[in-house]
Amino acid sequence: MIPLKGNSLYKDEAAVQKALSDLGVASWNGTTGVQCVNYFFTIPSAKLKDGLEFWNAAIREPLMDESEFEIEKKVVVSEINGTVKNPGRILTSYFSKTLFPDAPWQLDPSGSEESVMSATVDELREMQARYYVPDNAALFVGGDVNPGEVFRLVNSIYGSWKKGTGTYDADSVFQNTAPFDEPRLCVMPYEKLSGDYAQISIRFRGPDSDVDIDSTYAADLLGFYLENPSSPYKQMAVNNPVFKIPAEDYLWENYGTHRRIGVVEFGAVMLSPEEDMAGRAKEFLSFIQKDVVEDTLLTSDRIIPKKDLAVILQHQKDSRMLETETANGILSALRFWWTDAGVDYYLSYPKKLGKVKPKDIKAFLKKYVAGKNPVVMVLINPGLYEAQKEEFAKAGFTEVKEENAFWWSK
Repeated sequence: MIPLKGNSLYKDEAAVQKALSDLGVASWNGTTGVQCVNYFFTIPSAKLKDGLEFWNAAIREPLMDESEFEIEKKVVVSEINGTVKNPGRILTSYFSKTLFPDAPWQLDPSGSEESVMSATVDELREMQARYYVPDNAALFVGGDVNPGEVFRLVNSIYGSWKKGTGTYDADSVFQNTAPFDEPRLCVMPYEKLSGDYAQISIRFRGPDSDVDIDSTYAADLLGFYLENPSSPYKQMAVNNPVFKIPAEDYLWENYGTHRRIGVVEFGAVMLSPEEDMAGRAKEFLSFIQKDVVEDTLLTSDRIIPKKDLAVILQHQKDSRMLETETANGILSALRFWWTDAGVDYYLSYPKKLGKVKPKDIKAFLKKYVAGKNPVVMVLINPGLYEAQKEEFAKAGFTEVKEENAFWWSK
């Protein structure tokens, strides 16, 4: 975290750490994610001015010492190399590489060892000048503070921060919503799974809030309904003898709103994993697209019964109320939605969700699920995989492993 290695106010990491202690910082952290870089801490309200000055110097005026940078690169590379054999990291990376082939590195905030080790301080300063600018940033303050005083201090401390060139988005790639012409079938021997069950995940490219924001509401509303244990999706799947899904809780559908990396996922845990998992995975895909989407949802007049719709909308209102009970809750929510769709999206969300019509849900399903080509992933105990390895290969499944999971893999 280069901004905390020294800046115009605090000359080195030791001075930064002392400043944090003097500020009475209760907790602090920084995250580098797919959507944004996020720095934050909690301080006594009496230290508001000092806290704002701390981040102003850290973000706008880092020293970026050459020797510190070289040390930090080695730390980051050590973290990267320490996770490349982790099954969860391998799985996530393979999904990203497969479902977002146009620019899979956009879903990998850590990067490759080569990209990290070849980075220079000049490149870092260029990145700072391009992205660490007020028109590409947001400052969130909450707690025991006076809003007027906050605005006055922020204007005084950050007011000289010059806007960027407006080119910070120029290198971003809009990922294809139909990245391949047929389903990608994959299987991964997963050590964390016992021999009692296997897991199937089917992931479609979904709507992106930067491109198709209206579909994001339909995707959310349908997802809330399908997660209901009494929904036709769950009832039909649990009652299908081929799948051997033990109960409704072992079946899911979800969609997460993001600017350019939307994904719609259907998944299930199935018992008797020694029995033709390749065939059952294909059958589950057919079940989703034909039985659930084409024959049930697209032929329904309402899709979501009135009673269920009322419960969903009330639950969203209740969740919003609970979320805003604490400063941390509302700041976290605002930060997330500012990053992934915009603050206006967050503020108008309950109202927009309530305006979704059956035709909107059908349009979403036709555009992103019905007849589309997803990634089908089977996670299975390694021993059981070995016993069915030939059957998986004959069915067209690719084995996922460290060597082919990462975007930098040759």
